[in-house]
This record gives sequence, C-alpha cells and structure tokens, in this order.
Amino acid sequence: MTRLRVAIATVGCRANQADSASLARSLGADGVEIVSSFVDADVAVVNTCCVTAEAERDSRKAVRRALGASPATRVVVTGCAVTALAGFGEGFGPRVRAIAGTDTDMTRVAALVGALEGGRDRDAGQARGPVGRPLGRERALLKVQTGCSHGCTYCVVPAARGEERSMPLGEAVERAAALFGEGRPEVVLTGVQLGAWGCDLPGSPRLASLVAALADRAAPGRVRLSSIEPWSVDDALLDVVTGHDRVCPHLHLPLQSGSDRVLAAMGRTYDGRGFLGIVERARARRADLALGTDVLLGFPGEDGAAFADTLAVLKDAHPSYVHAFGFSPRPGTRACSMFGRPSRDEVRERVRETRLFGDHARAAFFAAQGGAVREVAIEGRGASGPRGLTDNFIPVFLRGEEAAPGSLVRARLGTAVVGGRLEAEPALRDTGLSR
Repeated sequence: MTRLRVAIATVGCRANQADSASLARSLGADGVEIVSSFVDADVAVVNTCCVTAEAERDSRKAVRRALGASPATRVVVTGCAVTALAGFGEGFGPRVRAIAGTDTDMTRVAALVGALEGGRDRDAGQARGPVGRPLGRERALLKVQTGCSHGCTYCVVPAARGEERSMPLGEAVERAAALFGEGRPEVVLTGVQLGAWGCDLPGSPRLASLVAALADRAAPGRVRLSSIEPWSVDDALLDVVTGHDRVCPHLHLPLQSGSDRVLAAMGRTYDGRGFLGIVERARARRADLALGTDVLLGFPGEDGAAFADTLAVLKDAHPSYVHAFGFSPRPGTRACSMFGRPSRDEVRERVRETRLFGDHARAAFFAAQGGAVREVAIEGRGASGPRGLTDNFIPVFLRGEEAAPGSLVRARLGTAVVGGRLEAEPALRDTGLSR
C-alpha cells in the first residue's frame, strides 16, 4: 500500500532546523515517507521564521510554492511566524492549516499531518522507524534549550519561543548517544539561547558541564556548539571548547555592533572591549579556533562613527567568518518605534562593506590553516570529490579519497579554494591531528 508522503521546508535558524528534524523523525516513526520536493508530497509542512522581514517573506513564499506544486497538496504552516504574528496563516486558502508548533509542540504538528491523511490506505505490515536520515543530514542537530528571557530590543524571538527552558542533562546525553549510535560523525548543540542551558534546572548547571558530558560519550564522533551569546561564555566553557579532544574548536559569538552606544540601545549586556576580551581569552587557549560572528547594520541611532566602531572591533577580533545583515523592524519590539534609522542606501552600503571584510577574513583564516592536518566529517560528494567540514569549521573537498558520507577522516589542508571549499588530501596515518 502507498505511504503518506510529506515534504518539510524550513526557514530560519538551526533551532528551526532541529524542530523540523524532530518532526521528520516523529513522522518517520509512524510510517510516513519524508520526500525532498513539494511536487512529490501529499502534505507539505512549512516551518516558518519571522526574526526578520526577509525571513517572514521567505516563509510566505515557501507556502505559496507548496500550494503551487500540486492542486491536491495539503499544506501545514507552523513555526515562529505562526506563533508570534497574529493571523500569519490566514489568507492562503482552504488547503492551508496553521498551527503553533515550535519546540515540543511539534508532536501536535505530527498529529495534524496524520489527521490530514484523509483515509489513505497504509500497509499494516509497513516497517516502523525513521525513514532515512531526517532532512538528509550527516551531522545531527540536537536542540537542548529553547526560549529566551533576555529581551534584546530588536528581537521577536521571546514572543515566538517563550521563556528559557532546558533539556535535562541525562536526556541530552541519551539523545546524543543515540545519534552517535546511528553513525553520526558530529552532533551540533543548538538552542534559542544556548548559553542559558541549565538556568531553569535544579542546581542551575552551566553549559560547560553539558558539553563535557556529551563529549565524553562522543568518540569517535565529536560535539560542536552553535551560536552562543557573549554574556554566556565563561572560562569553564572556553576550557572545554578549546581543551576537550571531542569538542570542535569553534565559537560563533554574535557581536551585532561594535558601538557601545548602539549595543546599549539594543539591550546587549556587553561592550566592544568586553567582546574582544572574550575573543582574546579564547585565542590564548587555541590559536586555531574558528571564530564566527553576526553583525546587525542600520540599527536606529547607528551613524557613521558607530559603524566605524563596528569595523574597528571586527578588525581587532580577526574573525574566521562574518554574517552581516540589515536591521529589520519587527512588530511588537521596542526597536520598531525607535528613531534615527540610517537610510536604506546607507544600510545597504554598510552591509556590503562588512561582508567584503568578512570575505577577506575568511580567506585569511583559510590561508593560515594551509598545511594543517584536521579531522573532517564527510557530508557528501561534489564534482571535485568528497566534501566535508573540518573540526574548526572549514568546508573542504578531498582529492584522491573515496570517503563515505558520515565518516571522519584525517586530511591535510591545501591552499586552493574551489566553490567556497578548501582543497585537502588524505593525511598519512602517522600524522597527528591539529587538535
């Protein structure tokens, strides 16, 4: 008999991606077939985002693409935009059902998808369990925290995700062990405010204890942190990120602005000097640490001097890569009613200049790693050979190697960059890893 086919589209952050992966697992365990295209789907699920106006537009476009794939496709719209924006799911027509479905509510989304099956016959003897790897990932996402109580003035996330909540340590260890047991080479810890993990648990444990516990169970796999706010980084966390041989030497610390005045208006609880202090403490422990950051340009009150301050902090930080984007006023946030926004052309030019700086910073980091031997998690195969990611977050392709997706290999990094990936070659077995 034919199984129900479901396609899942995700807009937004890694927390959203983790939610979609969780949904795929839940549906797969119920015998549903997860497909990659709306055209092949009986039901399309769009997991939305609303952190920026662009993300909201992308979410609406995804719903329209799902509706246009087939006149028979039924569409479920869920995620942050449905939760935070009143009436988001309305106006798309009778084939669309909207349901608030962030975090643990994904079980409700799975139940709704099942209800839309409409009496389709299923083979009673159909094997149960996940159908393939959720969303085709080799590296796995594990969301151990959700919600945010910090209250940055520009951010709609608290309205979408609620207060901070943590997965208990024991449950997180079990889930990570199951993922490694599936042969995943890497588990990426994610959360809406990842550094707040433990604040609501008995004894208020810190994130470092969770990372160490998971890493102790990871071998031969590894653990990576996703984005973490600067105010959450303490010496214990720096020690485990830079010192544990099963933790990837990689930090993503959102700067947002290098202007102390703008940071205060944003509701961020650090200044430019404090941010650089964290970077210096991390680099003192590991010179090969990958350091990524986010920069928000065009916030109300950002003038030319404030932008110059941001570039100055970035230059002093020597990041490995930079994500730069323009300020997007979100309904219901305090920043939405603030005055003094730069013109659209000014913001566009500042984003362009910051991204250009990021391109140079990335190239410099690649060049500095040339000749190093790194551990690479193989994610698939491209035209130039197997492609993967080093422990310190460099995308590579391997020459002269037929490594299987999901494997961990040692590779010596080269200097040529093809399609945004650094070339590498298999390392000799007796060569030590740069860890």
